[in-house]
Amino acid sequence: MSPIIATHIKVSFVATLFYIPTFASALVIAPPSSSADFWQLASLLVSTFDAPIVDEFNDTSMQDKMELLQWNLYGKTLNEEYTYKRYASTVRRMRGKKYCLLVAKEGSVEDTDDGSPDQRAEVLGMVEMGMSLCPTPLSEIHDGSHDNSHDDADEYNDNSIGLRPQPTIGVLCVKSLYQKNGVGRALVQKCEDIAREMWEEQSICVDVEPVNTDALAFFEKCGYISSLDSDGEREIRDATVSRRQSSEAKPHFLLRKRLAGFGEGN
Repeated sequence: MSPIIATHIKVSFVATLFYIPTFASALVIAPPSSSADFWQLASLLVSTFDAPIVDEFNDTSMQDKMELLQWNLYGKTLNEEYTYKRYASTVRRMRGKKYCLLVAKEGSVEDTDDGSPDQRAEVLGMVEMGMSLCPTPLSEIHDGSHDNSHDDADEYNDNSIGLRPQPTIGVLCVKSLYQKNGVGRALVQKCEDIAREMWEEQSICVDVEPVNTDALAFFEKCGYISSLDSDGEREIRDATVSRRQSSEAKPHFLLRKRLAGFGEGN
């Protein structure tokens, strides 16, 4: 994720119910509410991004077999512990700032005393959003207004661009069994709602690695537009990627979306 800027704001999150036809019950999206949530979140991230890639159709080398053995013996557990501590610490450190960590569960909040998701429910997906410096139309920086007569792509890719902190989705992850069932879209929608209604922001951004074509296609379907550089090419910037207890900067495409309905009723 791009460097998070500590912008202070008083926020209060509540669970949101999304009704998706493929689910027998509602999809509940809310911040992690227990250590079990954080452990499931850590397990999901580690299995998705850190686990060794095994080619099922070709014979694996002895080196690959040893790596897989080491991973199963202790690597997976160590990485889950590290990820658990990192996210639990980040949530505490960023409390009261423009930062959110959300999990998606299949279930209901009706049977809980405080309206939070059932702690026993399975975590199906997660999303992390913070603030990072992003190219922004100067008109948006100066007066915070939008001229709806202009096309989004033209507005976001003109030559009058400055930098300002923008809500940025850093990590989005859904269990493989539940992909293409609306879980990812619901998580993104919740981020957009928070950015617009609670943080009072006009736009939201996401950094996507160029090789992740599925993610690029997904966000484009959600209405995100690629930022273009002065040569008309997709803008590329470095964003931090965490893998196996280490972090490094990698090139990412920057996509943006103007949030519909910003300022209505304010």
